Amino acid sequence: MGGTVRAMPRARALLGLVVACALASCSGAGPDAPPSPAPGALRLVAVGDSITAADSPDFAAGELGGASWVRHVVGEDVAFSGGWAVWGATTAEMAAAVEPLTGDVLVLLAGTNDAGVPFAETADNLRAVVARAEVREVVLCAVPPIDADPDRADRLNEGLADLARAEGWGWVPRPEALSDVRGRFAPGMSSDGLHPSEEGARVIGRAVADALRTGDPRPGGPAAIG
Repeated sequence: MGGTVRAMPRARALLGLVVACALASCSGAGPDAPPSPAPGALRLVAVGDSITAADSPDFAAGELGGASWVRHVVGEDVAFSGGWAVWGATTAEMAAAVEPLTGDVLVLLAGTNDAGVPFAETADNLRAVVARAEVREVVLCAVPPIDADPDRADRLNEGLADLARAEGWGWVPRPEALSDVRGRFAPGMSSDGLHPSEEGARVIGRAVADALRTGDPRPGGPAAIG
């Protein structure tokens, strides 16, 4: 599935900062912790469900667990600036709970828990989340596989991709490494067929990070923002 995205000039300007910080070997974090953001880093906020919150001790406060894809996005050039993610949350619950957020880009990964909900309602809920968050740049992500019903995940992602195009949001397709040829999680990417493992979260995080760092504003361009 292809992606439609818009460019973010501010993120592109961070590329020189990334290189400079890497050469300087920014310190202060342990070997398993993400590097500390540099001054002027892109401020990311995220909204989602258990796939986003995962094992985070306090997601909104920035205490991110290894099974949260957000942990694998933050670095010298991307800072986590908060958000809302709760286990079991539907998009309707997100739309009711999200309040204005402070950041440069909102990343949404949502819809897995909307079983039985018409996609039109899911789409309206996501639009409401964006309106309530009040963050100008928006990136919508494909949901991971649902091993119990791979076709539902595929249908949901088709609708989400169309929604992103219609709204002019960034779109990050499901990373190929996350799933097998049947549309289920690839080996090692999930422990329960619904939630990504830490390795699965890393794969999603890398896809989002790539999207934030390299961009193409043309419809039908690569699934990236930068």
